[in-house]
Amino acid sequence: MASVPTDHDGLGEAPIGGLLRSLLADVRLLSQREAELALVEVKLKASRLGLAGGLMAGAVLVAVFALGTLIAAAVLGFAIVLPAWAAALVVGVVLVAVAATLFLVGRARMKTMGPLAPTETIQTLREDVSWIRQETDRLRATE
Repeated sequence: MASVPTDHDGLGEAPIGGLLRSLLADVRLLSQREAELALVEVKLKASRLGLAGGLMAGAVLVAVFALGTLIAAAVLGFAIVLPAWAAALVVGVVLVAVAATLFLVGRARMKTMGPLAPTETIQTLREDVSWIRQETDRLRATE
């Protein structure tokens, strides 16, 4: 089976300058790819955060409606003895329950997201730095 030629074939015979240029080119390409990966990861987390934030904003909006309804219920309670007051109170309690549910779902989604930092990219960058150190040490040892 024939071997497939790569950019790194014959590096064992190349001078140190050529090896360093090749290493720098590889590091440059690797850093570009890592930056692209970080951008993709941040965009994904931002979209998840937007959904959770939207749920929480919905909870605030419904809570404002609930407060308005409860205020109307209090006013109607003073104005009329029972029927309108009782109806407005029931609607207010239902709106509070909806607001609480939306808030709890939004908060739970935010907690499950984890940190906003691009953790996968950070891990691969650490691995890359370790590899670069190993390769640099290996090149120094061959001098």
